[in-house]
Amino acid sequence: MDALRASRRGGFTLAPEAATERMREIINKPVSTQQLLETTRAVYARGYTTIKLYFMIGHPSETLEDVQAIADLCNQVLAEGRKVIGRRARLNAGVSTFVPKPHTPFQWVPCDTNEQIEAKQALLKGQLRDRDIKLTWSKPEDTFLESWLSRGDRRLSEVIYRAWKNGARFDAWQDQFRFAAWLQAFEDAGLDPSFYTHRPRPLDEVFPWDHINPGVRRAYLEKDYLMSQRGETRQDCREGCFACGILPVFADIRRQNPGDAWQCPEVKSPSRTSKHQHAVSEPNG
Repeated sequence: MDALRASRRGGFTLAPEAATERMREIINKPVSTQQLLETTRAVYARGYTTIKLYFMIGHPSETLEDVQAIADLCNQVLAEGRKVIGRRARLNAGVSTFVPKPHTPFQWVPCDTNEQIEAKQALLKGQLRDRDIKLTWSKPEDTFLESWLSRGDRRLSEVIYRAWKNGARFDAWQDQFRFAAWLQAFEDAGLDPSFYTHRPRPLDEVFPWDHINPGVRRAYLEKDYLMSQRGETRQDCREGCFACGILPVFADIRRQNPGDAWQCPEVKSPSRTSKHQHAVSEPNG
């Protein structure tokens, strides 16, 4: 923060993602609330007048109490800022809606429904009324489009084509976004949009993206997902390799670019293996 002061523009962004320690454990971001408050005090003390906190609603197993905690934390941070710099303290709270993405531990979970999103957003709008707090949020329609495009199978190509024929253009521009065109496209294609958004996936479901190899094993993602359901946090892999699959996939690149920057176990010499295999030192299996 001291190094950044010379280029300070008045704002400083932090991304706690969730406001309760329980939720941060679930998403594997174990930052304590005390740490966060201490950091915001340090930011304000260095002359920054505005802090932006970035949150998501719709995380797996989230409750309205977790959403209420977002409002509580925002009010706490602003109160800390006022202790340090008085009424100059400002807080921007950006709240988007979580979309589970492919090749992540949460690819099995559903996206919040329209009713769930609106209830959570209404709670935040009602609780964050301080004039020095600016609240921004994402529209449910934007969330659903993002979910369809990121989690769709090959049948969605017909929906995209029909939406285009229905007049969908420049959807990222709010004044051009035509949600009705997309709903009509789903109807014309004989598909249910909720199939791609609000449906929990069984662990053995074959995903449309399973043929793509991101380097991380599906079994590793599944284990992470089950750990999140138990509220368990996986330690930093730089402190111990968990054999996620990255090293075998990128073994050649690793050998060509040795050094400590990888912070991963060393790749064994190919002379110790057959020419068709790569051996990787993976201490935890």
